[in-house]
Amino acid sequence: MENGGFTMLEMLISFFIVAIIATILFVAFGAFRESNDLQSAQETIIGILRDARSRSVGSQDKKTYGVHFEATKAVLFKGSVYSASDSANEAYILPTLVKISSITLSGGAVDTVFSILGGTTTASGTVTISSQRDQSKTRTITIFSTGGIQ
Repeated sequence: MENGGFTMLEMLISFFIVAIIATILFVAFGAFRESNDLQSAQETIIGILRDARSRSVGSQDKKTYGVHFEATKAVLFKGSVYSASDSANEAYILPTLVKISSITLSGGAVDTVFSILGGTTTASGTVTISSQRDQSKTRTITIFSTGGIQ
């Protein structure tokens, strides 16, 4: 005599199948988010560098502009020297899954400042951002001495 209900074993198997599918989707979404955060951080930092160069070339406020790099942020600043306490600083905080893993600018600098009119930079080199979880996932931003950014 069948009662048409599910046995405990059938319910457990169904639960485990759903749990496995949910885990696969969660891992895939995490990898997608991580890749998206890296791409977004790279594009934003390139935008900040280009903005600093543009402001310097245009002699906005008759000042030079630069970008300061730290492990968790990039800061657009006014003037030839970065001051953490300057209220005019414009900070971009990196997404939590992303960090600046390497700053390889000329002279060991962590700042680059663009010249008025010419747009050349005081420190050229590369800034590498990477995933917090997987150090092999990286994006590199190149700053040329001419002020070009790639």
